[in-house]
Amino acid sequence: MCPQMLVALLSGCVLATVVGRGHAYSRGAPDQVCQSMTPLHQGAQPQTPGTSPFLVTPALLQAGQGSPLKLMVSSPSELTFAGFFLQARDPRDPLEPLGTFTAVPGFAQAINCASGVRAWYTKILKSHLTSVCMFQNAVTHVNSTGKKSLQFEWEPPADYEGPIQFNATFVQDYSTFWVGVLSDKVEVAKRSVDNPAQSTGISTTRAPKTSTVPAYIPEIEVKAAATDDPIYSGCGSTKSCFGAPDQCLDTKSCTAVTTVQVEGDRYTFEVKGRGAGYAAVALSDDSKMGDDSVMECARDSAQNRPANVYLSYNTDKTNARSSSQRGISFINSSYVNGEVYCRFTRDVVTNISGKIYDLEKNKYYLLLAVGSSLRAAGVSFHDVIYEASSDGYILSEIVTFASASKLLLRLHGAFMIAAWIGAASVGILLARYFKQTWVGKPFCGKDQWFAWHRILMLLVWSLTIAAFVLIFVELKSWSSEDNPHAILGTVTTLLAFFQPIGALFRPHPGSRRRPIFNWLHWLLGNMAHILAIVTIFFAIELSKAQLPEWTTWILVVYVAFHVAMQFVLSVVGCASERTTSSRVNSFPMSDRTSSRSPLSDADRRTDAPLSCFRKLLLALYLVVIIVLTVVLIIIVVLAPIEETWEKFRGT
Repeated sequence: MCPQMLVALLSGCVLATVVGRGHAYSRGAPDQVCQSMTPLHQGAQPQTPGTSPFLVTPALLQAGQGSPLKLMVSSPSELTFAGFFLQARDPRDPLEPLGTFTAVPGFAQAINCASGVRAWYTKILKSHLTSVCMFQNAVTHVNSTGKKSLQFEWEPPADYEGPIQFNATFVQDYSTFWVGVLSDKVEVAKRSVDNPAQSTGISTTRAPKTSTVPAYIPEIEVKAAATDDPIYSGCGSTKSCFGAPDQCLDTKSCTAVTTVQVEGDRYTFEVKGRGAGYAAVALSDDSKMGDDSVMECARDSAQNRPANVYLSYNTDKTNARSSSQRGISFINSSYVNGEVYCRFTRDVVTNISGKIYDLEKNKYYLLLAVGSSLRAAGVSFHDVIYEASSDGYILSEIVTFASASKLLLRLHGAFMIAAWIGAASVGILLARYFKQTWVGKPFCGKDQWFAWHRILMLLVWSLTIAAFVLIFVELKSWSSEDNPHAILGTVTTLLAFFQPIGALFRPHPGSRRRPIFNWLHWLLGNMAHILAIVTIFFAIELSKAQLPEWTTWILVVYVAFHVAMQFVLSVVGCASERTTSSRVNSFPMSDRTSSRSPLSDADRRTDAPLSCFRKLLLALYLVVIIVLTVVLIIIVVLAPIEETWEKFRGT
């Protein structure tokens, strides 16, 4: 195998391996454990089912034949489960899964646990749809991301009558898992016209009989969600409103929203969050987190309410509940269809952590946050959404708060994508495979491959440094998110910063130190590129970025195309070498090995064989990379792109 082929394969494997690490964990229970429901963790034994802190809770204890039933798997506030496996079974025949999971949330997938003779028998002898759908009679996880709670919809067979019991396996980590965690029994009865099983919510105040560990069990108010949410009524006329993401108030589709209504000296707040363990609004002197009075709406079963309100305080990037809860009064709360809501009043003047907050006299920015999980005595990171208002107002004024500008944040993302998906990819490809192309046609007095490589890599350097500065101007501190994006981005920036500086000190081509320099230059450049792409993958998970999950697949397409193109060009390079009697250097860094096979003057003055084919491949590469880069920049700049697209379609 020729050197360029080896290097291309090595680079591609490293990049694909690093990028793929996020998917290297378990992607769900395999078919072979459908009956035992026991993870294949060698050397590990399951815990006693009765000690499981995780719950399986059906909405009702009665269901109609062929009628959907909602259920929830949930965890205590301080714990998450990495994996799970869930089936419905007949307690009288506990080895056979029943029914169909018809609604499955993210982080989960429906699978087929009807196998062998039984599955074939069922499919052939029963003609109705429900029996065929038994092929989705179990659900499991799709990755090892920590999960707090998931809601499912399960439909019993149309001809089944009798008890069923949900049977679950929960995996906390490799050596800690519970098998056979049971829900309360659900009685499936014949279909009736007025079937009480048509539920709209889940009440989880009742723990399963097998669980003896106290757990965080959110109480959920059972009622249908309003089609026209009353929280938006009166915005801008009788009360002040602030929603996230920006401009969501116009479409009444906010992920998080808060309102303030003033009647005399009574300040009534509402706060609501979607997909939430909590929603919170803070009063701040600026648009940044730190020294803020926070009002939390947190799911809480301890107070026999769907959610409760608390006062807390932000010190820098940390939040702690206030020892005194004086100054805030609970009115009501609800938790419907994954949305937490609280209504409460706050005193005009309060003293929080030694700081006086006067709602009548002082201007305040609003900070709005939603998170999916809670700590033992407080809220966790706002991983669902976070938004700050653009200006501060006296809350007695009726205004519609606008979101603070995210221009610097969007420019940071756009610059990094342009630098590393666009410019760096092309610059590296030119330097690696096009040294013996366009020979005798210099650009600015230099070989074309070198001139364009230098231009593109200087562009990478400039955009990276600019993006690095912009994000620190925006955040004014280190990122508080539990994500390696920040540290990987910093390392990438350092490598990119020193790479061109090191190039200024490259030895003369005839120097014995030149091969060492070439190896180091190649190594650091590829390390920076690989780290940059991995860092961009992690950016998708940042709540501030507001990027859709399917952005990952665009990056996967980029990685696959980049690696494939390097492989093809390496094959072309090997074929080109075999057509010449002396080695043709289609691999720009080939002199890092030695100078024992120097090129002849004739070889240096002519293009290497297959030059036209390489140019055609380069044209294809440029088109695809430009398209991918532009698409990613649009997604970043117009985030959240799905809501932006809906607004565009509505105009």
